[in-house]
Amino acid sequence: MTNQHSALSTEKKFLFYCALLLILSSTSALVYLGYTVNRSIKLYSYIKSSQRGWQGKVFKADTELGFAHIPDAKGLHVFPVGPPIPMRFDKNGFRVPVGDTPAESNGRPLVLALGCSFTYGDAVYARDTYPYLVGQSLTGTTKNAGCCSCGLSQMLILAGRLIPAHKPDYLIVQYSPWLISRSLSPFAPTYGGKSPGPYFYGDEGVALHPPVFSTNLVNLSLESYRNTPKSVIDFISFLWNAGLPQFFYDDFNMSRYMFKRAIGVIPKPASDENNIVRYVYEEIAILARENGSRLIIVVLGNSADPVPVPTHLLPSDSTIVDVHATLLERLSIVSKENYKKAYAHWRGSPPRIVDTHPNEKAHQIIANEILSKIKNRE
Repeated sequence: MTNQHSALSTEKKFLFYCALLLILSSTSALVYLGYTVNRSIKLYSYIKSSQRGWQGKVFKADTELGFAHIPDAKGLHVFPVGPPIPMRFDKNGFRVPVGDTPAESNGRPLVLALGCSFTYGDAVYARDTYPYLVGQSLTGTTKNAGCCSCGLSQMLILAGRLIPAHKPDYLIVQYSPWLISRSLSPFAPTYGGKSPGPYFYGDEGVALHPPVFSTNLVNLSLESYRNTPKSVIDFISFLWNAGLPQFFYDDFNMSRYMFKRAIGVIPKPASDENNIVRYVYEEIAILARENGSRLIIVVLGNSADPVPVPTHLLPSDSTIVDVHATLLERLSIVSKENYKKAYAHWRGSPPRIVDTHPNEKAHQIIANEILSKIKNRE
């Protein structure tokens, strides 16, 4: 009788713990689902509020860069106010004017530009970007390899790919403080979701770590919901096709990444920014020397504050063009308001800022300053 009672007690304890585990698991799953639905609502609201962004499939995952331009892709820059701006990549992934033909992209001198969205020319037509304006003024050709959300890590990889292949006469390379911080983060800035990118690690010797996992953002058609009527059915469709798949994918891979970081399989980013700046720009300078390219480092900022230029860390044979200082000099009074008024993108009535990247006026000033340095040096 005692043995039977003991067996029943053991069975009851087992069933109790199974029920408790089931309740805890179900509760955790419901909490996580609610959290994911809430994130999907925020992403859905962002897209429906006509914020600035992209329309069209123009990016793909890349094992080295994190993501890359799709050759021969076309798309649109969209804004909360006013018409979209068409954009296009050529067969090599360079940004080119929509109407350009392949025959227009082979002349010398050749200008190759490396940088982030400021070099790419976010929110302006390709013909109004400073790399294109420099190439046209030199009666040559521009290869604009500017990449939105990129940092020094992607720029170094692109330099290794593109400089030996194209041997540019002029190599324009952007310097901005945020390019450094981006190269020390495993993730690139995005509107929503995770976009892993290469980052530097090691403080004694600099090394480049590949993206910690492949981004899924490039596989989702988030922008297909931008112009659909807002409704419960539309949101359920968005949740099923975009929100849940994206956040499930990101959360699973982030859990793996955090575990690997915790046990030391994935190294933490480097902490010495000066070391990174010295290393990257010198590596690019070596490529420029080996391929007969003149290196021009363009200093760009994003506010009314001056950008400290670490000239002691940059190659001595490079031409440094502090165009941000020139932009500030053009203001009657240097202030945050005047800077945005002069160089941001304004649309609507009454006018309001739709994008804070350099506008057409700023790109023209930047191009003129670069051309002035080129002519003075020659």
